[in-house]
Amino acid sequence: MDATLSRVWDQTHGKVVRSGAMPRRTPAARAGIALAELPERYALPAAILRLAMTPRRWEPWNSFNEHRAYPSPRAAWLVDVSVVEGHRRWLFDPVRDRLAGRADAPVGSGTTVTLDLTVHPERLPAGYAALAEVLTWLEAGHVAAALAESAQAHGWTATPDLDDDGELTVTLRPGGIADTAAARSRLTARRSSGLGPRGLSADPGLLPAGSLTMLSEAAHRHSAGSPAAWAGLCHRAVATRITGLASGLYTLNGGTPCLVDADATMDAVQEAFSYPRDKLDIASMNVGWVITADVAAAVRAGGVAAYRRLLLAAGAIGQHVGSAAAAAGLFCRPARSVHEAHLEAAVAAPIAEDFLYLLLIGRSRLRDFAYDLNSPEVLP
Repeated sequence: MDATLSRVWDQTHGKVVRSGAMPRRTPAARAGIALAELPERYALPAAILRLAMTPRRWEPWNSFNEHRAYPSPRAAWLVDVSVVEGHRRWLFDPVRDRLAGRADAPVGSGTTVTLDLTVHPERLPAGYAALAEVLTWLEAGHVAAALAESAQAHGWTATPDLDDDGELTVTLRPGGIADTAAARSRLTARRSSGLGPRGLSADPGLLPAGSLTMLSEAAHRHSAGSPAAWAGLCHRAVATRITGLASGLYTLNGGTPCLVDADATMDAVQEAFSYPRDKLDIASMNVGWVITADVAAAVRAGGVAAYRRLLLAAGAIGQHVGSAAAAAGLFCRPARSVHEAHLEAAVAAPIAEDFLYLLLIGRSRLRDFAYDLNSPEVLP
């Protein structure tokens, strides 16, 4: 198992990759220092990295076997995380649980740790074209939010920053008022994008009362420091078959669902999806959560960095909603494979708003076999 994961890591990291506009060769994966060998002052930052980034399970039957605390298209893992001190950097190798590239340990106090998140859209097949950039920045939002969740679980905060050149950093600091046990439970829950050996569809039963409110609160009352708090996003969801909740279209801004169209159905979301119903039965799912934003206005005000910020925030929302769904035994499938204008119409988005992200939520019809890769010490 470890040998297979290590081989995948080597195949995706032992090559020239991009960071912003400047090429940089990723350090050799086998060089470096084990997290267990770091000074004691780095114990909590190391634990935060482990909980957020390391593989959680391995599905031998799946085309994309490795699963972590956050999703990645085709399990390509498009975001690298490095510990940075001045001009020195150590790439975090989540498979081997080590900082790669240097044999020496960081010398900082361990009370403030800077992480550099570098994006690598080139790891996706060329056929993704411009969509690769979008998917990569969404994944970066998931990673930043996973770090925020993990930091909260350890009584720390993780604060992201994105500069105009596209350099994304996350600063880990001790301190934070939060329910660490609940944060750890959400982050270690069994995440899934849904299971469908003959096409993905959801369990036809009702979801428990309060499910949509619970998911909406997870999106808006999240870990401190998460990019999910960045302004500019609008949230709407088509919901059906939830105990005590009328089916229809809801606005979700602020964390409280508000019914705005009782005639809206998941069939409209299905029609906007680019895969046929025998592959993905969207209409059978309970929630179609659509994230939009006035992208043109944001770009006029802040340039391309503003668009990246919107994608980071949308990815972070997807992470928090996915964590809450997993803790409730639900799947959450993030998607971009839609006819955007049709989906915007399905949720009555104003003409100025553009689609950013779709979250499809329901309960799986079946359970799968997988190897559990969690270390006992990270379990709640």
